[in-house]
Amino acid sequence: MSAGLHGRSICVLHQDSDHRFDIAENPPSNWLPQQFLGRVEADIFPAEIATAFTAAHDRCRDSGEEQYITFELGEGQRRRHFETRLVLDDDGITAIMIDMTDERARDQAVASLLREVSHRSKNLLAIVQSVAMQTAHHSGDIQDFLDKFRGRLHALSSTQDLVTESNWRGTYLQSLVTSQLTRVGSALLANVRVTGENPLLGPNASLHIGLAIHELSANAVLHGALAGNQPGHVWVDARVERRAGLPGDLVIEWQETGIDTDQVRREPRFGTLVLERIVPLSVGGTADFTIERDSVRYRLVVPADQFEV
Repeated sequence: MSAGLHGRSICVLHQDSDHRFDIAENPPSNWLPQQFLGRVEADIFPAEIATAFTAAHDRCRDSGEEQYITFELGEGQRRRHFETRLVLDDDGITAIMIDMTDERARDQAVASLLREVSHRSKNLLAIVQSVAMQTAHHSGDIQDFLDKFRGRLHALSSTQDLVTESNWRGTYLQSLVTSQLTRVGSALLANVRVTGENPLLGPNASLHIGLAIHELSANAVLHGALAGNQPGHVWVDARVERRAGLPGDLVIEWQETGIDTDQVRREPRFGTLVLERIVPLSVGGTADFTIERDSVRYRLVVPADQFEV
């Protein structure tokens, strides 16, 4: 029996009709088998557990039916969870104690993960719903809506992939920028320069900043620095503005140069709303979107609680 139980989280105890233990195989690590032999429940367990164990023993002996009890035992600063089955035999009662601590920890981890997935899924669905409604509001016809919404949905999807691959930690800014720019045309990356720090953005910041980069990229390809008829360039820079005694904010700047801004100037639209209001509000920061004589600039300030350096 000892060989069979070795390395397993199972302890087998046996008691005679007087509640005295006469077998103790593979007990919990903080007990030796000798500590059980010849003793009763009150000599081994804390009072509350001993009372429950004794009562289960008596019920099993009187009824002949298996009994089950669960309890916790302290092991240093850790609590261990046990499920015990008591079975009547010819010589007394056999108690099979199973250490469920690791299994319970796994169950709790899975439950926590499922709650987190549910929470994040609801957040993502809320973002998608908002994007769909606002895109529809700012679209001229159904085809216009489908083209814009499909692009924004794919932008969210690719960012979500990056976040998921990191076990929900988030994504690095430069990976996020490259991912969104590659979506609109990998050949255009030759005209893009990405410099500065590369912080790890949290999941919320990743989704919203990814959406902002998508809007800037799509606009640059349609009638900005990355348009086919433009010789312009894009520069994306990031820095953490540290202040004495306080966490620094992340400043992300997008700059397009060498373009005809007359083609960029348009009536207010959802892309502008994303850049100037939705993204900064969602990350708790501020943003400034300006169109100058020969350039387009976007400056987003992200608070320290949204990223790690």
